[in-house]
Amino acid sequence: MLSSKPQKPRTGRPKAGTETERIDYLLDQALRMFIHDGFSKTSIAKISAETGVSTKTIYERYKNKAELLLASIGRMVDTDVSELSAIANLPAMTLAEGLGAMGEMLLARVMHPDMVAFYRMGVAESMHLPEINERMGNALPMRIQNVITDYLRQHAEQTALSEQSINQAAALFLEMLFAEPRNKALFGHLPTDWSAKAHVDFVVELFLNGFTGAKL
Repeated sequence: MLSSKPQKPRTGRPKAGTETERIDYLLDQALRMFIHDGFSKTSIAKISAETGVSTKTIYERYKNKAELLLASIGRMVDTDVSELSAIANLPAMTLAEGLGAMGEMLLARVMHPDMVAFYRMGVAESMHLPEINERMGNALPMRIQNVITDYLRQHAEQTALSEQSINQAAALFLEMLFAEPRNKALFGHLPTDWSAKAHVDFVVELFLNGFTGAKL
């Protein structure tokens, strides 16, 4: 997945290549336009002009603009999942190290200014487009959650988690990782001295060990 920046589209339109490469280019450019121009101001005609892919070809694959947006998001998530799984030496890491490495990678993506703008746009548009609301709120994030679930399952002997609770634990880990810093970034309240590394370290420690000495 994840670099600290969203995937940059290749320079210029592809003059050759496979159909898959051309569609990937279309989706990359479409997502860039949705992020920077907003959903309502980004038309199929503008995307066609920017990418060199005919409107006819686009409509043959995607019935409307919302479906193209969802496909673009899906490609982004594909990249995220692949890059998470490809973290160097992940299998040799301890559970804490692995969660830390994946957490840093994911948080770098989520906190990039373009992604904050994208999230803001998605929240606004989801009120008018139920399909986007469902996919952005459930189906697509679930793919990232499944990566964390599988990782926790591989280290089940190091946790007290039952098989039934592993998926819920993965969801809580991601919520702890994203919720506070993303919400502050959305409203421009993130402190200038905020440290992503310190935040990830705290979340991993709290997730694995919990509070100690607390009176329940």
